[in-house]
Amino acid sequence: MDGSRTIRVIKRDGSREPFDVPKLAGAMFRAMRQTTGRYYDAWQLALAIELYVDRCGWSCVSSAAVLEMTVKVLHRSALHAAGDLLEAHGFHRRTERRRLRVCHGQGKVTGWDKSWLGELAERSWFLSRTTARILAGKVEEDLLADGRSVVGRQEVLDRLNERVVACGLADALPVRLPAIR
Repeated sequence: MDGSRTIRVIKRDGSREPFDVPKLAGAMFRAMRQTTGRYYDAWQLALAIELYVDRCGWSCVSSAAVLEMTVKVLHRSALHAAGDLLEAHGFHRRTERRRLRVCHGQGKVTGWDKSWLGELAERSWFLSRTTARILAGKVEEDLLADGRSVVGRQEVLDRLNERVVACGLADALPVRLPAIR
């Protein structure tokens, strides 16, 4: 890419973030390492997807479209098992996320959205966006693994705080919890 403009990925919650080659390469490599594949190959394929989107002139692309392109690239590169694994994982995560609800108290229940937790971690713990998203993803994995359909907001916050402490990121930093809206 020539660097003259930034491609934005539209997440399923409507938020936008810059196209992230390392993030895409990491997802591809996790699928590829189950069978064959090197991180270098995943990186090159992620760069190819970014270049394709850029050459199409798209300034925004949905995360679902990025997943679809990624699966197709893996299949066209004869990495069929990795493509199938990534597609199945995406389907499973979407299904599980739709099932999960957060009870905020006073009768307010919302659907699960990892983005609010990432943003909260970023603001409350003064974390980088990437670190906050990783921790929110780990909390999401834990919640989905529990198999429950409703979880309390305070439990979500407690799990986030536990993750922050376990990673050694809580050294003497004050935690500012935003008011419930």
